[in-house]
Amino acid sequence: MNAMSFQGWTMQPGGYALPYQEVELFSPPSATDDRGSPQKEPDIKGSKKMAIPRLPEGSEASLSSIGRFHRRHVRRACESCRQRKTKCTGDKSGCRNCREAGIICCYTDGKREKSKRQLATLSAKVQTYEEVIRKMSLRFGVSDEQLMSNAMTCDSHQSVLAEQSETTSAFSRGRSLFANDNSDHKSRSPSAVSHAGTDRVQEDFNKDDSTRATGYIGESSEVSWLQKLRKRVSEDTPDIKQSSPPPTPGENDDNLVTSNNFYEDNKNVDFIIDGVQSHAMPRQKVAELLLRAYFKSVHPSFPIIGMSTFISQYQLFFSQPTVKPGNKWLAILNLIFAIATVYAHLISADWKSDLEDHSVYFSRARALSLQDTLLDHPDLQQLQIEGLTSFYLLATGQINRSWKLCGCAVRGAIALGLHLRNVDPSTSDTSKEIRYRVWWALYSMDHLLNVITGRPCCISDGACTTPVPIPYDESDFQKQEAAQMLSNHSRRGLWVHDWTPVSSALASPPQVEDSNSNTEMAGAKSDASETTDWLKSLPSSMSLYFFHLATLTSIAKRANMKLYSAEAVQAPWPSLEFTIQSLTLEANAWLAHLPESYDFKLLPTTQTMITQKTSLAFSYYSTKISITRPCLCRLEKHCQTDGTYEFCCKTAADCVEAATGIINLLPDNLEASLLHKISPWWCLLHYLMQATTVLLLELSFRAEHVPERAVEVSQAAKKSVKWLHELSHSSSPAHRAWKRCNDLLHSLAQPLNLDISDLPSDEIMVDPPPDSFVSVLESSLLEQQIPTPLPYLEPDALDFLDKHQAQSESQSSSRSNIFDEYLPYDPNTGQITGSFFPEASNLDLDFGYMLDSSVY
Repeated sequence: MNAMSFQGWTMQPGGYALPYQEVELFSPPSATDDRGSPQKEPDIKGSKKMAIPRLPEGSEASLSSIGRFHRRHVRRACESCRQRKTKCTGDKSGCRNCREAGIICCYTDGKREKSKRQLATLSAKVQTYEEVIRKMSLRFGVSDEQLMSNAMTCDSHQSVLAEQSETTSAFSRGRSLFANDNSDHKSRSPSAVSHAGTDRVQEDFNKDDSTRATGYIGESSEVSWLQKLRKRVSEDTPDIKQSSPPPTPGENDDNLVTSNNFYEDNKNVDFIIDGVQSHAMPRQKVAELLLRAYFKSVHPSFPIIGMSTFISQYQLFFSQPTVKPGNKWLAILNLIFAIATVYAHLISADWKSDLEDHSVYFSRARALSLQDTLLDHPDLQQLQIEGLTSFYLLATGQINRSWKLCGCAVRGAIALGLHLRNVDPSTSDTSKEIRYRVWWALYSMDHLLNVITGRPCCISDGACTTPVPIPYDESDFQKQEAAQMLSNHSRRGLWVHDWTPVSSALASPPQVEDSNSNTEMAGAKSDASETTDWLKSLPSSMSLYFFHLATLTSIAKRANMKLYSAEAVQAPWPSLEFTIQSLTLEANAWLAHLPESYDFKLLPTTQTMITQKTSLAFSYYSTKISITRPCLCRLEKHCQTDGTYEFCCKTAADCVEAATGIINLLPDNLEASLLHKISPWWCLLHYLMQATTVLLLELSFRAEHVPERAVEVSQAAKKSVKWLHELSHSSSPAHRAWKRCNDLLHSLAQPLNLDISDLPSDEIMVDPPPDSFVSVLESSLLEQQIPTPLPYLEPDALDFLDKHQAQSESQSSSRSNIFDEYLPYDPNTGQITGSFFPEASNLDLDFGYMLDSSVY
């Protein structure tokens, strides 16, 4: 090292050139030296640089430079000053130049904000591409070329929009600032119009009893749509007299959610009867009619109880007076009676005069199991009680209480692990399947209530792996095809992956149980059309209907989460547009995959098919309305790109078409009893108000999205108002909804020159007598046979509706032998264990213990 020579450092000159901004730091402070003697002036002509003092800022500027109060530079200039290349003052309320010119002052995003927005758009595209790729390998009925073409079209369209959406995205996030009061006439992006108020609360919902009863109502609710529509109409037509009576004090503001809520949330709990005999039962004939009505009208859409097991327990309960069931089982039975009583009065059943009021049955159920259960741990029967209670409250119009009870049931189900696929070897496949149905019943109810209230969902699809129920009824579980699907997870995955949400499909891979499983799965993926043919070849049944209803519910739930959440406000409009296209594709694919027996465009032959087809039709059109509703707004073409404007117009037209589809499902003959028999009667008002509000919104826009169908829209709006008036005879919420919609239609009639002379008045009308078709439906309800609880027995061996006047001892003994093997349940696992009939010495005690466990 010492021998090595190094070159010395090159010495730099003592002085160096200073930047222009730093020269002033080293310039002489004055023209005189410290001794006060004057210095010589520098040679200006011979000097290459001249030190210019820096301008003072802040407080120094206010002292040294009078009149100079603004900084020389601002962080970001507004878009107008950028284009004119003028100095911008950077005021948040609008720069001085824009205020003087009377134009809009808008600050666009910087590079960092642009990068974040582009990253969000790209992330949404990647997620959609992954979903498309997954469906390309499993989907059937839609070609891979069509799926790829749609994806590429969206990709190209978004690339153009991403370059031109700076100003639009600024408007959508609330950054646009208007300089005058004529902002309502300026064009806005669909995101700004549709999601206004999603990420904020504009009312105090704890102000009084009325606001607490209504609670928060979000953007997906028809109540929120009605609120905005009434505000718009009142601003456009302030001098038109409305037909409703003057509002009461405290409710004179139509902008409040409480004044626009037409449900029965303000109803007190006075309908609950105190001191009711909790163990009282109706006559056996009435009980059979109520049970039959429930299983016919409600159970196919809400299979929260095991039908076969419950019917067997019910039959044993009425056939042996010494049997003493548990309180929870009796509570479930009374809740079924309460729901069926509501339905019987709505359809004007001949036997409704023999019924007690539905509040009597509900009061009994409340006394048996709904009091003092706040701190109890959840169990399977309590979930069923809470779910049935939520359904009853929904059917009676108490939406806020129903949403609360359903949330408790969902949380209890999650606590018991019902949201996950069950692989416990000690639990039978039948018990697993019934639990899956309990979960999907709560899942569907939770989504419906979230849409009605506009509140976020408490179920995350990413955390759920519960398979969709198999399309076989309980009476068919022991058939070969159903038994193989229940037991063979790899074969079940053949269709679970096709129909469940993306998260469920990815989180629950099929288990390989034999060497042929991989071959079966590979063959299914290579020829997905075989699965379509298999599903379409299945005979119509309650389970097949619920299978299609559950798959549609999963699509609707994703639409509600992606389009109406607070997160959607922050998303750029191209991302929301891409989401709408993807969800529309899923909904259309669901419709294309429906079996012919459930194609609601074809005429059915029986009342059961009418009811199930109509229910699927209502759900489908409601889902389409939720997906396309963000585009139903007034847009100006000159402020939107050509692609965005055309997309919004087409999507808004689809929204109006879906609303018209719901109204076309209603019979032309105004008979409320008939409509309740062929529709999901517990949420009929929700579907009807969704469609009515959309139609009235389109009329307020002068039918600009569908100008060629303006007459059809007005006729559909009038028909919906007539049906609301007809439903008012048996429903207080329907009467309030009719009053609001009738006022709006009268307000829109004058500027649109609509003929509303045929609209009904507020007078009480007598319902017309039922015709022969209604009588046929009535008789079919009374004669319907409940499926037998054990499929391998003769159909009339366990038919609980066919009670013989006398039962011999041999028949009772024979039936006991049958029940011994199939009915007992363990309260901890819900499993069938031991003998259902204990020794005669302790019959009452042990039977109550067994029956107080899970009803399935």
